[in-house]
This record gives sequence, C-alpha cells and structure tokens, in this order.
Amino acid sequence: MKIVQLFKIYWPDNGGGIAKVIESIADGFSDCEQEIIVCQDRRRRKSIDDVYKGIKVRRSSQLFTFASTPISIQYLKDVKKRTKDADITIYHFPYPMIDLAVLLGLYSGRLVVWWHCGIEKYKNLAPFYRLIVAHTLKKADRILVSSQGNIDHSPMLGPFKTKCSVVPFSVSDEYIKRGRKYISSVQEKQIEKHAQVNILFIGRLVWYKGCDILLRAYAGMQSKNCTLTLVGGGPLEQELKELAASLHIDTVRFAGRVSEKEKIRYIEACDFLVLPSVSKAEAFGLVQIEAMAFGKPVINTRLPSGVPTVSVDGETGLTVKPGNVSQLARAMDRLVRDGELRRAYGRNAYERVREEYTKEVMIGRHRKLFEYLMNK
Repeated sequence: MKIVQLFKIYWPDNGGGIAKVIESIADGFSDCEQEIIVCQDRRRRKSIDDVYKGIKVRRSSQLFTFASTPISIQYLKDVKKRTKDADITIYHFPYPMIDLAVLLGLYSGRLVVWWHCGIEKYKNLAPFYRLIVAHTLKKADRILVSSQGNIDHSPMLGPFKTKCSVVPFSVSDEYIKRGRKYISSVQEKQIEKHAQVNILFIGRLVWYKGCDILLRAYAGMQSKNCTLTLVGGGPLEQELKELAASLHIDTVRFAGRVSEKEKIRYIEACDFLVLPSVSKAEAFGLVQIEAMAFGKPVINTRLPSGVPTVSVDGETGLTVKPGNVSQLARAMDRLVRDGELRRAYGRNAYERVREEYTKEVMIGRHRKLFEYLMNK
C-alpha cells in the first residue's frame, strides 16, 4: 500500500494538531510506502525533497499567501506527479489548493478526506469555496471525522453522512508513557488544602480559542490561590497581554511557544486544563487528551463540534457555554476549591484516554478502513 498525505504545513517548519495527526498516521503505517506533500513556509524558497523522522516530505515552493493560504502552482504539479501510483491519498482538510487539485482531477488513488474543521476561517471566500468543497466531498471515497458531533453539526457534511467514519485522534506513545509514569509518582500524594492551584491553557493565540474570555473569567474568580499560564504564540499575543494588564491580574503568565518536552512539563505542573474555544473551528481539541493522559481534568465548552465529547461534563471535567464569562469563572472556582473532585475527574480522564485515544486504536481504525477501500 502506498499512502500520500496532503496538507499545507508540516514539521519542523510549522505544526499544530493537524500535523500531529499526519505524523501519527505516518508512524502507524511505517510498513507502507509513504510521502507527505506540503508547501514551503516562506516565499522564494525552492521546492525540496526532505525526510522527517524517516518519512519522505515534499515541500513545494509557494508564490504568495492569500487569506492565510499558501498559493503554489508547483504544489498542484507535485500532487499530480507524486500521487500517480498512490493507493490512498489523504487530504487533511482544509487547504483550498488541494480542493483545486481535486477539481482539476490531478490526484490518483482512493481519496480520503480528513475533515479537521469547517470553512469558518475562509468565511470571506465561503460562497465560492463552498461549491468547490462540495465537489471535493462528492469525489471522496471516504470522509473521516474525529467525533460524531462534527457530522451532526456540519451543514457541509450533512449530504455526505453515509461516507463519513468516526476516527478519534490519539495521543503519542510518549504522552502515554510519560503520563503513566507521572500518575504513578503522584497517586499516593495527599492534596494540600489551600495550596496554590495552577490553571493551564495550551494553544495558538487566535480568535476562536477564546483566550479573552478566559482572562476575563480568571479576573472574575472568587478564588485567589491560583495562577494561570497560557502556553502558545499567535497574532493576538500582544492584545491579550494588554487585556491582562487592563484587568489588573498579575498572576497570569504568557509562556509563548514551547517545545514538546517543555509542554509536557507545563501539563505535569498544572492542576487542570481550560479549553475556552468559542467557535466550531475547534473541531476536537487535541490538547484535551494530552492533558487527560496525565490525569488532568479539563474545562471545555459546549460547542457544536467534537470538543465536548472528548472530555465529558461531570465525568472527566466540566463543560460550559461558549463565550460565557461567568459560567467559566464558576467552573474554574469549583475545581480550584475541590481537590478531591479534581482527582476523581483526573482518574476518569486517564482511563478514557487509555480506552479511546491511543495510537493503536487510531491506527487500527485507519488500517481497517484503508484495506476496505482497496478491496472495494
């Protein structure tokens, strides 16, 4: 089986949740011939053939960027050439250049569309882009989503429900290993009353993450024996720092972008994670299961996406209404005050990851699907 994965960015130039899914698939199918095709992260760079962690990566040169989208004629050429003998071509949606390649019939092999999120980020192009996306979904042999909620709440996926399969994301083996070791080291420790509680956010500082809501909720909490750390960078970083200053909260730390090892240390040091996203552009929230792998409860939002099905309200954490400052403040106060509740939610979170979100489970579902498509 030859598998070719298509997206716009990949490690080490750029990463994120989609890049982690690409990497998980690449690792899980190490017995197959593979290639990943992405765009160069900056203009005027020549196309190169690269190898990242043993997997071939084609980095196509780009002409310019429009609406956060790298535009590349070379990318279209590379899709045509390098999928020519592919059995499975995986399009990690969204990247309009790939939709154009599908429209022009430049790909080969069974087309699997990994639907990571909707087209909200392309709202200025929505009327035109919607037609092209509908064509892509019509051509797809299978559409993968991370949870049933993404199917139920997506107008685009509605007509194609019979093509959809749910394949939840996974945490890496490193997170499973480190999480198990961490939990073994802390499970006998007693919870100290009135000890400082560390609240953590991890993600890009962009509009749909709801970090402004998080800062306002934190400022409105009754509990004061806590700190808030925001890990990640993005275009709103300076604006959020100014908001924190205007709210007169001096127990907030902006850690910026960090390595995976540093991120794990932040997860180990926190008492619970908050994912305050306000848009279904947050389709799953991979960071939730990363924290849950370390037995950390999660506060998330009741989005019409997969987010609230990952960490379950009243079982592995708390779920609040998106954009509701007072609800989020009350939820954070509750977890700050109740150490036993945090511990109970954390145990459930760890068990949920082991049952649903390991790489073995994820790759097993992919392999079964790919073999079905090839035999079909």
